[in-house]
Order: sequence, then C-alpha cells, then structure tokens
Amino acid sequence: MSDDIEALLRSGMAERAGAAPTVDDPGLADLAIAGAGRLRRRRRVASAAGGAGLAVLGAAAFVWNPWIGFGDGDRDQMAADTSTVEVQDEFAMEFVVYEDEAYHVFNEDGDTIPLDVDEPTSDVYKLSTAYLWETETEVWTASFDGQSGTAVERPSAETSIDVNGAGDQYLMYTPSTDYSMSDYEVTNLSSPDLSETATFTTSAVMTLEDWDASTVVFTTDLHSSAAGESGEWYFNSEYDLGLEAVSAAGYESAVLVDTTDPNFVCVSDLDAAGTASGGEQCGLIDDEEVQAQIDVASGRNSDPVPLVQGVVESYSFDTMIEVPELDLGEYEGEYNNASSIWSDPKGEWELAGNPGDETWILIDSSGETPVVSELEVPEGAVQPVLSYT
Repeated sequence: MSDDIEALLRSGMAERAGAAPTVDDPGLADLAIAGAGRLRRRRRVASAAGGAGLAVLGAAAFVWNPWIGFGDGDRDQMAADTSTVEVQDEFAMEFVVYEDEAYHVFNEDGDTIPLDVDEPTSDVYKLSTAYLWETETEVWTASFDGQSGTAVERPSAETSIDVNGAGDQYLMYTPSTDYSMSDYEVTNLSSPDLSETATFTTSAVMTLEDWDASTVVFTTDLHSSAAGESGEWYFNSEYDLGLEAVSAAGYESAVLVDTTDPNFVCVSDLDAAGTASGGEQCGLIDDEEVQAQIDVASGRNSDPVPLVQGVVESYSFDTMIEVPELDLGEYEGEYNNASSIWSDPKGEWELAGNPGDETWILIDSSGETPVVSELEVPEGAVQPVLSYT
C-alpha cells in the first residue's frame, strides 16, 4: 500500500479506531447478505486483472501491526496485517455494520450512519449523491448523513438493481414472466426527489451493461448474423429488439456489443422520440469511422466512445482471458472459507470474508503488484460499501 500509510495511521489511528462500532449479538456470524458479491462484468475487470498477478505472490507483504482497540473485551488485541483505519485512509473504504439490532454505515471518517431498514438483501453502494441498496420488497436510497431516505417498491420478486459506471444513475431490471423481454426503470440520482426516471422494454436477448444520459450500451449475439462483417445491418427490425422503446425513453443512441467478438459493435441512431435508425452501422470499435458514428449518434453526450470502450474491454477480458488461480499463501484457507467476495467498482481492492468475522482477506490491487493481507474489520462488519465516488 502507500508509503504514507504509517504516517497516516500515527496521526489518525487513536481518534478513529475508537469510533468503531460494537455489537453484542452472538449470532452475527450467521447473518448473510443475499446477493453479496454479485458483480457485473465492468466491476470485475480491474480486480480480475490484478488477480492475474497473484499467481506468483506468496505471503502478505504488510508488516505494520499497530495495537488498536475495537471496543471492550476480546477485540482489544494485536491487529491483523492491515487495520480499518489504514483502508479508510488509503481507499476511503466504508463498511456496513450491525449494531444495536440495526444496520449502519461506518464511513471513512469513523462516523456511524443509520440505514433505516431491517436488512439489506443486496450490496450497499455509495453513489454520487446517496447510498443505495435493496430489501425484499423495496429499493432504498439514503443521504450520506442518514437524515433522509427514499424507498421505491420493487415491481416483482425477480427485480434486481444495477448502477451505471459513473455512479449517478441506477436501474431496476425486471424480466417478463416468460423471460422473453426485459423491463428497465432508470433513475437519475440528481433529479429532485428522484422523480426523473426513464422506462423501456427490450428483448431479453440483449443485456444492458452501461449507460449515461444519452447513450445505452447492450451486449448481445451479433456474430450468428453478421459474422463480424462491417456495414449496415438490420438487427432491430429483423429481431424486434425494442430500440424504439429506448428512443421513446429519451436516449439518442444505442450501441450493441457482440458477445462473440466484443470488438465488433453496431450503432443505432435514435431520435429520442420513439424512432430507431432504419439500420445499425456496424464495425470494429477501434475504427475511427465507427467511433465517429457513435459520437454523432449520441448527440448531446460529449464523450460516448469511452463508455462503449469500457464495456468492450470488460467483456473482452471476462470472456477471452483466463485468470490464473490465485496463490494466497497462508491466507488460502480463510479466503476459501469466505461466504462472500466483494470487488471495488474502481478496481483497487477485493475482499473475501464472512459477516461478523473479526478479519477478512484483502487483495490490494492499487499498485503495480497486487498484495494480499488479513484485514481487521470494524466489529459487526457485514459487508463493505461499494463506492463509485
């Protein structure tokens, strides 16, 4: 980790380690968050790439072992290789903790922020303006100070949530009863009272991977029809993909990324009023002409090409590169016994652990060489907050 860690710890450790929450629930270790560790492709890329380097990595490199106290009793002990304060300083890492029979966020400043909910059933995200999570029946957002929150009812038990790469919008995704169509409801977090939403229904053969205010990027099978040939194709009209609904929701372009060859993409120029282009212009993402088509089609969006390239790169890595098995050394047993694995959306770290355990395994991928260590987490820690800020 950073060369400045020891200095940061010495200056801030005493003040902030004492702020860690305590919990007296002996059954906390049995609390599991359904869906923890559920990751989208684009969130796995950087951490997976770092993991490839772990094939030659042995025991942990951390040697800084301060004495810290996490409350009374057994927790007053020698810390693990890495402390809570250290990852708060280095990564601004935050945790969901269970305290006094309720869930809270233990934030990077050492403050405890209440989550006004019985139990999250998903990862908890820190987005541009709010925390986000879901329960069995609702999707919740809460302000960073915990003073205000909003709940939206999930359309069905099969509804799931996802976040765009910029962390300023989220969606609820619901498959149709026969799984042939996909319903999307996208919420703009910057809108007053979260009232600005976009809804559309598309064919289930497409998967929405990332989006912004004007461009949506799907993955789908283009190879069986186009076989990677550049030119104009007619996927939307021939296969009823539903791009007219995307247009009617206010988007100006849709880009389809081929699941067989992710470098092959097709651009549909929408009019943000309910009409898709007659045909999709297709070619390789590295082609300047294709990039120009994406720019023109996206209209008010000033820089859509990196959005598409991010999906292309992440899908390419996920499907075409085999990551070697990790060599975790002395931490292999603890890693393998973890019930959940979480990856930082920015690709700087990965955590493996069990809710309620005193330590989790940390893979630090922020430097040139990934480093494995044992992280002492706040008492009652259930999961890390996955931050897009």
